[in-house]
Amino acid sequence: MTVSNTYTRALLPMLLLCAFSARAADNEGAARSADEPESYHWGLGIGADVRKSPYEGIGSKTTVLPLESFDNRYVRLFGNQFDIKLPSYGAFDFSLRTQITLNDGYKASDSPELNGMADRKSAIFVGGASTWHTDIAKVSVTWMKDISGHSKGSEFKLNAEHPFQFAERFEIAPHAEFARLDSKYVNYYYGVHADEATVSRPEYLGKATSDVQAGVRFGYLFAPKQRLLLDITDTRLGSGITDSSIVAHRSMPDVKIGYIYAF
Repeated sequence: MTVSNTYTRALLPMLLLCAFSARAADNEGAARSADEPESYHWGLGIGADVRKSPYEGIGSKTTVLPLESFDNRYVRLFGNQFDIKLPSYGAFDFSLRTQITLNDGYKASDSPELNGMADRKSAIFVGGASTWHTDIAKVSVTWMKDISGHSKGSEFKLNAEHPFQFAERFEIAPHAEFARLDSKYVNYYYGVHADEATVSRPEYLGKATSDVQAGVRFGYLFAPKQRLLLDITDTRLGSGITDSSIVAHRSMPDVKIGYIYAF
């Protein structure tokens, strides 16, 4: 099991920005009356992500990472995702989002079928997100672009979920997601360049495609400040990905598990 170096490098500026925002909130709160305290929540924990790789000759990838959570009126941090909150409008929330991918890409040494391929690296995405809160479901829309200089691609996602609470300790949240990936993203992660092609691995120019994901998330509060999280999903990859000669699987199961202590 490996800890993502990309995650570690990008986490520090996120935490610094969180600390700055928290200090700004404290300064503003000091100017308020004592009966109007600034509200924030934070926690620490650990998580693991086990995901089946779509690539030829690679089984499942496991990533272990620290889980940090922080939430106040200005920012929200959880794991590999950081939001700067914008003003809300009715049932709609808006934010600027930064997200670090964890299991995207591969090393040529991961599989004999990938020998001669250039490594494909994880990326840092930035963009915007909006969430519509309804009685039926929480519906989120995000658009993000790779700023790491790897794929230079973008993705659009539409997500819906509805949590069910049981006995104040259990939560079950079915969720579904539609993702549209542009041609730059698909070509970087699943394309085969002319200098990488072989007789058994023909050249492939990736094209824009759509993925569909469904899953269910479980939460269990087993102590007043301690929570266990489990998220089980399966992603059906679009033809723009599965047409590639280095892709062996259309389905990509993913299991995430985590522990959080809330301070």
